[in-house]
Amino acid sequence: MDVAWLESLLSLVEHGSFTRAAEAQHLSQPAFSRRIRSLEQWVGAELVDRSTFPVTLTPTGSKLRAHAAEIVAGLAELRDDARGRRLMPRDAVRISIGHTLAMSFFSEWWTRVDASGHGISCQLLPTNTLEAYDALLHGGSDLLLAYADPAHPLGIDQSGLEWVVVATDRVGPYSGTRDGQPIFALPGTSQQPVPFITHGSGAFLGRVTNHILESLGLHLQPVVQSDFTAALVGLVRAGLGVSWLPGLAADPMVGQGGIVRIGDPQWSAPLEIRLYRRRGERTTDAAESVWVQASRR
Repeated sequence: MDVAWLESLLSLVEHGSFTRAAEAQHLSQPAFSRRIRSLEQWVGAELVDRSTFPVTLTPTGSKLRAHAAEIVAGLAELRDDARGRRLMPRDAVRISIGHTLAMSFFSEWWTRVDASGHGISCQLLPTNTLEAYDALLHGGSDLLLAYADPAHPLGIDQSGLEWVVVATDRVGPYSGTRDGQPIFALPGTSQQPVPFITHGSGAFLGRVTNHILESLGLHLQPVVQSDFTAALVGLVRAGLGVSWLPGLAADPMVGQGGIVRIGDPQWSAPLEIRLYRRRGERTTDAAESVWVQASRR
């Protein structure tokens, strides 16, 4: 077993493709692929579903992923202890979180949670929503901060989890502007469909958008797809099309100009932001403190 194989698996989960993960590790793609194959041979099972994009893990891969994160982190702590330069305390709270919330919500929320000066340290673990749930369920994190669609729960067994709602948000359509006016208007027509910038259908926000669009007679022409909400905001602002975006990510850009919410209110949907933990399991004192503070707000 080579620890670098585990690091490559974690990089693949983070970046969603062999190409981007290889670049992040400064490896050629063939060399990166060999690392993943070597890990699969060592485990004796396939870890990656290569038929999907972004790539996803098999059930075995998902189980290994949580242990891999712990092993890599534990070895890094051991090394830092040996060198006398531990960067994070042992009781730092490990928080799994979706990329969008990590960029648009976490800093403000964490300031409120730790407002009483508890001095809690945390290790933020940004990833996609499903992988964040997986990390919590398999012990790869202490807490999970994630979007939830109250009308359409994820197909994940959450019987072993408990949660509190810490904030709300709303997903709706946005357009870039020109001379202060929206560039695009909905619903569009069959002859002139509206350019559509969308999350992938496998992403949480992509599924939310699909549920919204199921009952609407809109005329949309997909032009760009990405699971990174910040990229979609930039593309909308550049005038390339409309996109269904969470307000926490898009509304700050509205204040700066160049982007505006459009469409009828029925073309949007409410979201909850929930903090999850494993039910009935003893957490660290720091994680318990975060849970208590979050539950009071």
